[in-house]
Amino acid sequence: MFARLRPLLARPPVAAAVLLALYVVLSLANDTRGYLGTDTGGKVATLEVMSRTGRLDPDVGYWAERWDPSGELHPLFYTSHFGDKWVNVTTLPVLFAALPLFDLGGYRAALFLPMAGSVAAALAARALALRLGSQKPMVAFWVVGLASLLTIYALDFWEHSIGVGLLAWAVVLLFDAARERERSLWRAAGAGVLIGAAFTLRTEALVYGAVATGVFMVAAASAGRVGSAVRLGAVVALGAVPPVLANLVLEEATVGVNLRLSRAGGVATAAGVTTEPVPGSRWGDALTTTFNLEPSLSTASHLLGIGAVVLVAWFVFRSRALLVEAETTQAETGEVGGAPVGDGGRFVRLLGALVIAMWAIRFVTDLGFVPGLFAATPIAAAALTLARANSASRRLVLIAAGSLPLVWLFQFRGGAVPQWGGRYQLTSAVLLCVVGLVGLELVPAAARRLLIGLSVAVTAFGLAWLAQRSHAIGDAGAALARRPEPVLISDIGHLFRETGATYGQHLALEAIDKAHFAQAVGVVEAAGYAEFGLVVVDDPKATPPTVPNWRPTHADRVELLPGVQLRITTYERMYPASPSSGR
Repeated sequence: MFARLRPLLARPPVAAAVLLALYVVLSLANDTRGYLGTDTGGKVATLEVMSRTGRLDPDVGYWAERWDPSGELHPLFYTSHFGDKWVNVTTLPVLFAALPLFDLGGYRAALFLPMAGSVAAALAARALALRLGSQKPMVAFWVVGLASLLTIYALDFWEHSIGVGLLAWAVVLLFDAARERERSLWRAAGAGVLIGAAFTLRTEALVYGAVATGVFMVAAASAGRVGSAVRLGAVVALGAVPPVLANLVLEEATVGVNLRLSRAGGVATAAGVTTEPVPGSRWGDALTTTFNLEPSLSTASHLLGIGAVVLVAWFVFRSRALLVEAETTQAETGEVGGAPVGDGGRFVRLLGALVIAMWAIRFVTDLGFVPGLFAATPIAAAALTLARANSASRRLVLIAAGSLPLVWLFQFRGGAVPQWGGRYQLTSAVLLCVVGLVGLELVPAAARRLLIGLSVAVTAFGLAWLAQRSHAIGDAGAALARRPEPVLISDIGHLFRETGATYGQHLALEAIDKAHFAQAVGVVEAAGYAEFGLVVVDDPKATPPTVPNWRPTHADRVELLPGVQLRITTYERMYPASPSSGR
């Protein structure tokens, strides 16, 4: 039966529809109230407010603005105050596009957009594989679509997959513009439009777009076509302007400020800061998001992750060398016997066993983030060995690798551990994955199956983790929303943003230190409430803080994540509240 379906699945429109349907099925394992990260919670909170008000306005409001006009205690972390608006998001196009879907079918319907982004990226992977001379381009489609980081990001309302899809197709157009004279300027303009559109969603798109354009300009200039190289760069830059300007108009009309340019400027400024109030170093973050198998900033984790990448590259290199040796022997002797076993074959099998063991150890520890690009996309490591196969492959590797130092320099600090596969580096992961898959066509089938199987396994691990995480966060958010205290105060910076699906169902304040906690208690008093709940990570050794004129009455516990308990201590006012204010 599968043999009869294979020709049908080789057609891109059919394959795209099937992939989208598979995403829908996979998404059913996740709770719509829990997400891949806190940014998604902020977006969902915004969508909830927009859906209730029926307006294209990302203002999430603030119940305590009267007593905290600066918004230091706003329950949604990273909320900015622009005029009379409280805005928690940094990109608007996808949010506004998702609102009709959200109104129609809630969060699951809104997921159509990131799912479509991953489908587009998988189709671009197929197109790139064809341009690299692949004999099996649909392998790239299915691996990128179902066994890569984009599988995870298709199931969460984030812009990452859409940004990767736009950038990957921009690279396809740049390939064609650089090698074909007919309609080359139109293709370059199209690439610029896609890069500009991607920048309205993801700040790192500017890095990838600039590096990709530069690589193809250098290639054209090296071939003696200096004029073509200059025209290519100029047309790409001009093409990027309209979507960026359109987004600026949208932001000015709805928020009154330029969110995306402010975000890019803030990131650029942060890159020059040498002493930052964030644990670890910028290069520690870079190593974590590029190599690490486990969510840790430790040196041991860095070395383990780098060792895993080296091991995969070595395994692929020795497998390729073994196949070349076998082909040479066959050509010289005329005997058909496949690759020789001998010491070389045994060594390759040992390397393969070690590769499996490295990831297996991670799988059996606990469900959680796999933060490294290469750890979450092991086939990408094969590209480091196989890229020399042709010049087209080398260009993709140059784009992917050349962008990484700039991404490391400008990526947001403090978010290295809680992310899947280095979310700022997803474009590099996809490009390297395509190069690796095309190169694996030149190695023994057993080695190819091992790495594809490993990619499937790590993706399945991520899907299981996302399902567990979404249900845990969703249940915790619902439990907090049902609390009897009129106001909840928490010192966990992202807690109420993480549980954004219940935003507005309960009054809350974020107080990340003692000074803010005192300020939050003052807000509760000024609002006339006689009770509040203090939400902290449970520590059996800790005692509830002393609050003048308030007394703790009892404490309850709620599970936030497996192994992480919240303690909610109820405080009661020791004298009557003022009747002049309150609910």
